[in-house]
Amino acid sequence: MNDKMISEILEQYPIHVLSTAFIRHNENLTYKVTDDFSGMSYLLRIHKSIISAMSGLQHTYEGLKLEMMLLDQLIEKTDIMVQTPVRNTLGDWVTQVTEVGEVVHSTLLQWIDGRDIQKDEVISKEHITQLAEQVRNLHQFGRATEVRSSEFRPTYSDITENESMLKKLEVGVSLGVFSADDFIIVKKCFALLNARLETYPKTANTWGIIHADINKGNLLVTQHGIAIIDFCLFGYGYYLYDVAGSVLSFKSEDRDHLIAEYTGKSSVLTEKDRYLLESFMLLCIFGFYAFHMENEEKHTWMRERMPIFCKKYCLPYIDHQSIFYTL
Repeated sequence: MNDKMISEILEQYPIHVLSTAFIRHNENLTYKVTDDFSGMSYLLRIHKSIISAMSGLQHTYEGLKLEMMLLDQLIEKTDIMVQTPVRNTLGDWVTQVTEVGEVVHSTLLQWIDGRDIQKDEVISKEHITQLAEQVRNLHQFGRATEVRSSEFRPTYSDITENESMLKKLEVGVSLGVFSADDFIIVKKCFALLNARLETYPKTANTWGIIHADINKGNLLVTQHGIAIIDFCLFGYGYYLYDVAGSVLSFKSEDRDHLIAEYTGKSSVLTEKDRYLLESFMLLCIFGFYAFHMENEEKHTWMRERMPIFCKKYCLPYIDHQSIFYTL
């Protein structure tokens, strides 16, 4: 993306640009933009994935519009700390420019000051409580909207999507990323978790709007507490899928606390709830593998990790052993 194109995009917003700083290029191109008049900073997202396989419904005009509308509604109707979306000078949430005959979509969000959570950082009980409350509030908002799907946003974690994910993972065998033996174990995992989902119906209480990518990389520590950022992949799925992502962000000794704060119950999980949550925890990890299947930069890591993952977690799961505290 050249500077001229970035300037053309930013000219369509009511800001006076002082500087732009490149952040990263993954599923989007992202830049930090500073306004020299107000002193405010923004996150510019240019929705061009580093590889085509990372593109999806979430990158379409209608899909992005729904994401920005969701953020706007969360700010208006909840106490969840999210990035404020910014309309362009035409009043639109999504800005479109043309690059070499291709329409490129961009969005702008207000910057949230904060710091990333470090890999081995000890997270305070207070911050865990704040995250649990925000995830719970997001799901309560989803239940109140009564919207359970959209043709313009992804669907996650149901049996149909799991079967589609398994087909993406199978490509890893032909690419030499996974061994055939490991993939047999993966298939057994999916068979068991789908069998468990057959007993878990989609209802207003279990299924709706989810963030779909809650992990340490999308959490910020701010002066006001934990903020959940990057709703780029938001869609519709089981609420427990988000809870599973949250659980995986914390050490085993903090997981009961997070669950208790999310559910409002001090009791431990029932056996059925634990089985379901462990299934979604596995799906979060498998989803990462599937998402990056065509990203060659991740192949070496996946090739080294999958045998360990199968042995330490998949086989015990298939054997009905608990992996809630070890995964």
